[in-house]
Amino acid sequence: MPSHLQKAEAPDRAIRRVCREHIAKALFRLRRSLHPATVHVVRKEIKKLRAILRLVHGHTNAGVQEKLEQSLRRAGRQLAASRDARVIFKAFEKLAGSHAKKNYPHLHKALEKHCREESRRFRHDDSSVQATKIFQKAARRLAHLKVKETGWAAFEPGLQQSYRQGEYAAILARAKKSADHYHDWRKHVKTLLYQIRLLCPEWPAVGRSLLTKLDRLATALGEDHDLALLKDFASNHDQSKEVRPLIRLIQSRQKSLRTTALKLGSQLYREPPTSFTTRLQKPWSTWHAKKTK
Repeated sequence: MPSHLQKAEAPDRAIRRVCREHIAKALFRLRRSLHPATVHVVRKEIKKLRAILRLVHGHTNAGVQEKLEQSLRRAGRQLAASRDARVIFKAFEKLAGSHAKKNYPHLHKALEKHCREESRRFRHDDSSVQATKIFQKAARRLAHLKVKETGWAAFEPGLQQSYRQGEYAAILARAKKSADHYHDWRKHVKTLLYQIRLLCPEWPAVGRSLLTKLDRLATALGEDHDLALLKDFASNHDQSKEVRPLIRLIQSRQKSLRTTALKLGSQLYREPPTSFTTRLQKPWSTWHAKKTK
């Protein structure tokens, strides 16, 4: 079950508790398996942790928060290569369909080899060991993290910032049309999505509709990013007879994904950040004020 705030729970206590839960999940995965799929799950926990810390940014003891964020960035970098190899191969299989191996034999072989090499590296070098140590140290630092505000005031500025950053990233993506700008937009969308999920497990219609749109947007932007990684990999491959048709296929799919993303973005970012958080404050405050029986 996703970690979230509890009714009548103070932000100071809630943030430490939820962060500890995500760190525990990451450590459990790292101890249980060295399979590449583990990397994907652990990196998701890192992203959730970073989103939580950003939610209360400005209301914590800054030194502790900064060290926590630096630790999480280091852990993410330890696991990045293995994750990318796996998602590139999965993006290729999804895009090319059941005839991927038949239609793109050389690319298929090269992608399989890349996956094996990165999986072997992950199993045999110390990436997982280093990531484990970073998480353990972060767990100890959490004991010193303090949130100075209470109630909605602890979260509203962070929510506004995430919304504002996503809005600006959407404008840049629409104007620049580059893979990097769409990827940057995705990061802000995921941050806001995690934050909204964290705040309340029982949102009324306004919150549920928002979560649905954010989830659909994050999915479209995530697939676009995976295809951009696949395109970069294919472009460095010397089998031009296979690369050119695959890149055309990638570009066609990205065009569709980006059209969907921009449409969803225009629906999501249609109000000022202050209006956005004001809309969420009343239903959240009503829910949060009720004591758990």
